[in-house]
Amino acid sequence: MYMSQSSKDFDPNKMVACTLVFEDSANDVNHQEDLLYRIAAQHNGMQAGAENGERGYLLTNNIAYIRDFGNEHYIMAESFETSIPWSRVLELCDRIKQRVKEEHALRKLPGNPFVTCRVTQVYDTGAAVYFYFAYFFKGVENPSEVYAEIEKAARDEILLFGGALSHHHGVGKLRKEFLPRIMSGKSLEWQTTIKNAVDPDNILGCGNLAIE
Repeated sequence: MYMSQSSKDFDPNKMVACTLVFEDSANDVNHQEDLLYRIAAQHNGMQAGAENGERGYLLTNNIAYIRDFGNEHYIMAESFETSIPWSRVLELCDRIKQRVKEEHALRKLPGNPFVTCRVTQVYDTGAAVYFYFAYFFKGVENPSEVYAEIEKAARDEILLFGGALSHHHGVGKLRKEFLPRIMSGKSLEWQTTIKNAVDPDNILGCGNLAIE
């Protein structure tokens, strides 16, 4: 982990933390680390050690328990992701936050929604962006369905703005209804043909495709 610093004291409004994982042979990892450390040093970066990164991965395994705790206090939360070119990352974040707030207000739900985002993977041409949405559901009928409706509206906004249907979470049953918006009729027809040829009994990925 590296932090950008101008002095020994950090300004919480300007500091940046980055967690990195190196995977390859020992020689390649040593080369990658040496290259990164030299670049970081040019920008006054400080190595913060591996402990915080390890805690972050541990937190990933504890999320399910945090969700259970939230449900006991009428808080429902989940994440969804996409990928988009660099030139549209910031505006996408603003648009999705606004759409979620509008959908929340439209349904006259209690309290204020929590919606935030972060860039999780970076590439030459763009980035993966995670969104986190939570709302207070005490007194709300069918809160899971309401949450799904708002997430679907956010996904609609992502597609309208040119974001991907998914980054690495896949499509599955939750997003298959959006497939006709990102695939041509011929592409869906090809998908049907391949599916019927290799899996005539519809065993694999049952119910995950728009053709079913």
